[in-house]
Amino acid sequence: MQKLIVASVALLCLVGAGSLAMADDAMKGAMDSMKADVKAEKESMKADVQGKKEEMKGKMKARKEEMKAKRQAAKDKMKSKKEEVKGKAEEVKAAGQSMGQEMKAAIPAPAAAPAPAAGH
Repeated sequence: MQKLIVASVALLCLVGAGSLAMADDAMKGAMDSMKADVKAEKESMKADVQGKKEEMKGKMKARKEEMKAKRQAAKDKMKSKKEEVKGKAEEVKAAGQSMGQEMKAAIPAPAAAPAPAAGH
């Protein structure tokens, strides 16, 4: 009887130790699964952040190009205005010169002034 009790206690100890080992394996499997899930979530978040970063780069580049185009358009507009004003200035200058020529032609040249009297 004593042998039977010792054998049953030994069997319970072995089964208990075996179940602890199986429970430990199950826990390790669950922990590995959780770690894999966390790692996958982290990679997903990293990809999202990278995607947003690329999207913002694209938007900023487009905005920069738009501003560059506006600046160039303003420069071109000012250049055309400057050329227009320069052309008008040349017209006014030419008109002024021709008016000066007309004035000279309209005013008779003064005759030689008589010499003052010697006695006075």
